[in-house]
Amino acid sequence: MKGSFVIGKIKGIEIEINLSWLVIFGLITFMMATNFFPQNYPELSSIMGWILGSIIAVLMLLSILLHELSHSIVSIKQGIDVKKITLFIFGGIAQMDKEPDNPIQELKIALAGPAMSLLLFVIFTLIFNLLTYLRVESYIIAPLIYVSSVNLIIVLFNMVPAFPLDGGRVLRALIWHFQGSLLKATRITSSLGKIFGYLLVFLGLYVVFMGNALNGIWFVFIGWFIKQLSESSYQNTVMTDLFTKIKVSTFMSKNVISVGSHISIEALVENYFYKFKYTSFPVIDSDKVIGMVTVENIKTLNREEWNRTIIRNLITPISDDLIVHPQNNVSVAIKKIFQNGIGRVLVMDGEAIIGIVSRTDILNYIRIHSQLEE
Repeated sequence: MKGSFVIGKIKGIEIEINLSWLVIFGLITFMMATNFFPQNYPELSSIMGWILGSIIAVLMLLSILLHELSHSIVSIKQGIDVKKITLFIFGGIAQMDKEPDNPIQELKIALAGPAMSLLLFVIFTLIFNLLTYLRVESYIIAPLIYVSSVNLIIVLFNMVPAFPLDGGRVLRALIWHFQGSLLKATRITSSLGKIFGYLLVFLGLYVVFMGNALNGIWFVFIGWFIKQLSESSYQNTVMTDLFTKIKVSTFMSKNVISVGSHISIEALVENYFYKFKYTSFPVIDSDKVIGMVTVENIKTLNREEWNRTIIRNLITPISDDLIVHPQNNVSVAIKKIFQNGIGRVLVMDGEAIIGIVSRTDILNYIRIHSQLEE
């Protein structure tokens, strides 16, 4: 996600925070320090209010992180890799390598997050009650009961049966299990997601008109986000279902333009990049594919060296994520295209190039399919 920075790794999963989260962190801290603590604990110093407000914001961050981490760990145990968790203005999102293969996987992954939030609610409540029993100052333990309540709200909100919320994923898993169709299950739950999103938008507008602009606008943003995400999730499922049924051999472009490994970079730029307007080409040496040469490869070299440097010295060597078999389905090609960072994969039968699939081919297909299916 743009505007994010990595803070570390947990269980091999990269954890990053989007800059939008800093807005929420600051807003929570500000509201606690200037509103909650002065109203409920007027004897408390201003500095202590800011410190406790910051603690609440950090505990909320950790709660959301643990929620998403639970999804991710269960996902990995189900054989679905998770590369990254991003915390942003609307909560968090775990970037799974693929969708679940069956409804049981979907159900386990979906329930893991709310189960963690419910556990945190219980733990924070127990600690609060214990410290209250020990007569610890109430303002010191106030963050615990506040964050405990937030975790309960997270459980209740996420279990609304509207995709892509966790409750929507649970419902999708059940419909998928009993109806046998992921596409149908996604269509139903995504429709519920759009309805729920619109309800939040209308609720937010009502709250604004009632005089509470901040909370109202927040509801509007969350509702619109859920509505947009439910629509895009359904489209992604449709495309995944479609591309799983199409073989690479029927989808690929067959007229592959390759370049020899011993021509100069200057000749490559003038006779290939500018002429054909592609950003990468397969490189051939002795009738064998040895790699790909890209615009990014060329950018690493000073222009004055173009005429005395051959392509072979700058290529991205051939590897598994640059190759697909003609009998693979297009979804395999899509996965590799977005993994390799080049935007293309070579379709190879043995050592022979028989075609190529590019990101542009896929996006154009999606655009045309969407227009024809409207």
